[in-house]
Amino acid sequence: MARGFVILDTQADSTVSLHEKMVYFDDSKRPLWFVYSGMGSQWVGMGTQLMRIPIFAAAIERCDRVLAPQGINIVDIITSEDKTTFDNILHSFVGIAAIQIGLTDVLNALGIVPDKIIGHSVGELGCAYADGCLTAEEMILSAYSRGLVSVQTPFIRGSMAAVGLGYHQISKMCPPEIEVACHNSSESSTISGPADVMREFVSALTAKRIFAKEVPCSNIAYHSRYIAGAGPALLERLKEVIKTPRARSERWVSTSVPQDRWNEPIAKLSSAEYHTNNLLSPVLFEETSALIPPNAVLVEIAPHGLLQAILKRSLPESCCNIALTRRGHPDNAYLVLEAVGKLYLEGYTSKIEALYPKVEFPVSTSTPMLSHTVEWAHEEKWSMPLYTSADRISASSCTFVLNVFDEEYSYLRGNVVKGKMVYPFAAALVAVWDTLAMFVGVPKKQMSVEFRDVHLFAQPVLHEQRQLRLSVDLHRGTRRFEVIRQKKGKKVSKAQCCEAFLKLAKCHG
Repeated sequence: MARGFVILDTQADSTVSLHEKMVYFDDSKRPLWFVYSGMGSQWVGMGTQLMRIPIFAAAIERCDRVLAPQGINIVDIITSEDKTTFDNILHSFVGIAAIQIGLTDVLNALGIVPDKIIGHSVGELGCAYADGCLTAEEMILSAYSRGLVSVQTPFIRGSMAAVGLGYHQISKMCPPEIEVACHNSSESSTISGPADVMREFVSALTAKRIFAKEVPCSNIAYHSRYIAGAGPALLERLKEVIKTPRARSERWVSTSVPQDRWNEPIAKLSSAEYHTNNLLSPVLFEETSALIPPNAVLVEIAPHGLLQAILKRSLPESCCNIALTRRGHPDNAYLVLEAVGKLYLEGYTSKIEALYPKVEFPVSTSTPMLSHTVEWAHEEKWSMPLYTSADRISASSCTFVLNVFDEEYSYLRGNVVKGKMVYPFAAALVAVWDTLAMFVGVPKKQMSVEFRDVHLFAQPVLHEQRQLRLSVDLHRGTRRFEVIRQKKGKKVSKAQCCEAFLKLAKCHG
């Protein structure tokens, strides 16, 4: 079996192929994971091309109506070419959230539903939306609250840095002032602490030829004790946004609560308390991503595939990693289409028509045909079986449905053997006689039959609460027949001989 896709465009009044691919498909079912990355995935102009997708644009407009009373223009934030746009951390939070809402809506419209959902840091807001725990309005306002508290709360001048060591290695090397904020993988961590101490420590790691690089964080040491002061204010604002906490489903695996605490109240609900804890606690992405099976397909949903390198290094090669977008790519709408095509190659069939305006039939006579864009792959030769005619043997089959309350079969209520109503063997022979008469086209009473070599195996019990279904199969070539009881519309397996009560007999008419 093979699967393939093609992305077409119109250039100079002609149809051209932008990308096409075909692979062999083994029809296996692979688990689908949605991955929501967090801070650092934002970039200038990240939503400009995505606005060409109507479903995405509708989601952004919905977010814009929610944020407008707060003085936030989300369309401008995700489409502006101003390089200072994300110097304001608030813009980063709402921008990432809006992009994730739009991309999630696109996947939902395509009928692509995840088996599991995992998020990194603020990406857990995206998990809540995908899990149905937050509405789009609640998610964008939660992101706004997170950004607003970050701006309004006085913090020490902090810093964060990506390090090429896992948590267990770097935690033993960090000075007391620095904490491991994000457990990304066995080979990657993010550390957080005071800016001056961080600067010295990063220099020391670099001198030891250990990868260490400071990352933009608006001078806030997230996921560390240095932002604990933001907790009460964020909790208060989130309680106003998330007025009715909803239970998290089993699909959403937490990266802000340790796995041994998943049965505690803090982990069961997508609540103000849960998302406040997400901001203040370390990101346990390495520990939770260990639950990803080796044959999983992972779709990263963010303005940029920030976690692709981490996922490819930490997961087996048998996993398939797909990013919906890429930083600086000239056309991220094209990348979304390509990602949908890749998902199709992995066995996930999309309702691709959802991305385009509804076609009203009949279409106009000027509508171009697509048939010429479909081509056969002639690289291989396939054997074709040749079937020759053979002598045909006619056969017939009939299903009888009996109910002791029907007037026609009410007499069967008196056929009691050992305290149970049973179907008579003679009635089964009459059913065969009926079937033969119907097949030949002669009234039953005008045709005589002789039964030979009759084997009786068991009599089915008659129940007052349900019908008895009998299947009579008659083979005219061999003049053999069998009568089998059916269960739920299906014949009983021949191996279950206790269910068959007439078998392999000869019928002469």
